[in-house]
Amino acid sequence: MATISPPAAHVAAASLNQTVGDWSGNRDRIIRVMAKARARGVKLICFPEMCIPGYSLGDRLLRRGTLDRSWRVLEELAEHTHGMIACLGLPIRHRGVVYNAVAVVADGKIVGLACKEHLATGDVQYENRWYHPWPHGQVDEFITADNERVPIGTLLFQGQGIGRFALEICEDGWKGIRPGSIYALAGAEILLNPSASWFVIGKHRVRRAMVEQLSREDHCAYLYTSLLGCDSTRLVFDGSVFLGLDGEIACEGKRFLFDTDHELIDRIIDLDQLRLQRMEEGSWREQVQSFTQGQYGPAPGLVELEGDYSCAGTPPPAGPYWEHKPQRHLDPSLAWLEKSGLVPTITPADLPHLELELALCMGMRDYVGKSGIRSFALALSGGKDSAMVAVLVHRMFRYDKPELSEPELLAYIHERFLTAYLATENSGSVTETAAANLASALGAKHHLSRMQSAVDEHVKLVGQMVGSEISWDNPKHDIPLQNVQARLRGSMIWMLANLNGSLLLTTSNKSEAAVGYTTMDGDTSGGISPIADVPKSLVVLYLHWARRFHDMAALDGVNVQAPTAELRPPGEEQTDEGDLMPFKILDRLMYQFVQVGQDPLEIFQALWPELQAHYGAENAKAFATDIRRFVTLFCRAQWKRERFAISFRVTAFDLDPKTGFRFPPVQAPFTEELEELDAHITALEQA
Repeated sequence: MATISPPAAHVAAASLNQTVGDWSGNRDRIIRVMAKARARGVKLICFPEMCIPGYSLGDRLLRRGTLDRSWRVLEELAEHTHGMIACLGLPIRHRGVVYNAVAVVADGKIVGLACKEHLATGDVQYENRWYHPWPHGQVDEFITADNERVPIGTLLFQGQGIGRFALEICEDGWKGIRPGSIYALAGAEILLNPSASWFVIGKHRVRRAMVEQLSREDHCAYLYTSLLGCDSTRLVFDGSVFLGLDGEIACEGKRFLFDTDHELIDRIIDLDQLRLQRMEEGSWREQVQSFTQGQYGPAPGLVELEGDYSCAGTPPPAGPYWEHKPQRHLDPSLAWLEKSGLVPTITPADLPHLELELALCMGMRDYVGKSGIRSFALALSGGKDSAMVAVLVHRMFRYDKPELSEPELLAYIHERFLTAYLATENSGSVTETAAANLASALGAKHHLSRMQSAVDEHVKLVGQMVGSEISWDNPKHDIPLQNVQARLRGSMIWMLANLNGSLLLTTSNKSEAAVGYTTMDGDTSGGISPIADVPKSLVVLYLHWARRFHDMAALDGVNVQAPTAELRPPGEEQTDEGDLMPFKILDRLMYQFVQVGQDPLEIFQALWPELQAHYGAENAKAFATDIRRFVTLFCRAQWKRERFAISFRVTAFDLDPKTGFRFPPVQAPFTEELEELDAHITALEQA
């Protein structure tokens, strides 16, 4: 069919807060957004990767029911695409193999299936367990249950009034050799990237730069969208949505939306301007010539769409380059928070902490909301870790209920958040007061229990069992006497949580998880662990930031303390860093060992120039001792990490053995590698 080349096209991208396996809910959210887009005049809309079944399906992808239901929902959605084109993500089984696909549905008809070519595998991603990558350049026919034939594979779509467009799915856009560039050389002026890109602090800025760069390189309109919220567990999606036009961000959607389940951006784009850029650039013409000569592989299959998708409006005029452009917000996707009054003015220093807070709050909100849980319980020790968790719960309710006044919010929280300070004779008045003040300021229903009698009874009974007195005077009894307190606290807070029907939150941080500085069935007790991917150094920084940014004076009593478990008698002045090492050292060792993958000697060589000032230039052996201690504890603590509660991924690497750092529980703990370090230190001392 002859296709008129349109001067403009009305396109849109949407983020969605979907839930794995919520077939009717996921369908209805998509229908509502399509109706909203149609009312604006949109003709082409892109939804996120796997938007029909939810992304984090795990082994539900191996069930026939998941594939069949996904297709049935797609057919239902097709009925709602009158007069427009929708790109919808779902898994497809083709010739006995499962593919990560996006269906292009035009005016009520499924017209083609684009499949992911580069699977996200590594780190928390595990797509090659379920999917097969589509070989670039291959085009085939997918046969539906009704024996209809639908093109599948490397496809370019063309329609009256919309021109040519194509898709690259999530990871495809992050690769040096991208399918999108081939589509652009084949004539695609609109590239769509439906993603399920999970959150990490700072990643949104990387995405923005990527969209700018790809739209500039391909002289195209680049629509990028991702999921919003927590669709299953562990991964949090911040809902990034962009429209890049030839190197500039023309539209950017809001992220971390709590009061709605979607974000929609749309714009009428000037296709003539994109064509002009391509015609003017000699290197672009040369690449097109190389493509036509087959140097970049076979041409995509062309799918001609029936119907007319012409744009009713005109694109906004582009001003001359010398005209002043209004200054962009530091992060346009979060400007809505300032406008709503939920946060004060955001500065560059605020952004990492605010992103961290929003991601963890959204993860907790969606976890309880989608699990049907109404309230939280927390053992509030007066220390930093539990304080951070408590603040996150408060902020979660604030973001989720922006319409409530502060007194109304505190009353609302009081019915949904209980805390308890569980004191032994080793607990101090400073932490007790800090916990009570913080609970009051945050609106929690706070309990106080003096549980030394329960500890004494346990110690007495065990002493009778073993036939000797259990005492702090015996060094062998130190760990058992510490742990019995933590485990009894775990038992008591569990009972309070059960009585209230609450989800118990654990308070272990990433640094403690690394070296096993935690009591199994004690402070690890709980259903989810909000800060398990937050290093202690960042916990400390976050609390000082929250005190200033949110004006939380009640955090003063927490921030002035040195971290302590308060499990030994008060005269021993126990501190966490005294038991281990300074957290700023521990966290650097963790980063080098896990993220960089360095062995002990490499860690020493990498960090010693920086840390000489801390240890003293003549005391390299002390640093080597800390490296040995860290590596040994890290290896021995893997069995604990295997048992930790579900957590949320928010940093560049995590220690979750199910989705993050997969480490053997039984191994030689780098014995020979540590001997190499010792030999190196000896050589330094002799030099």
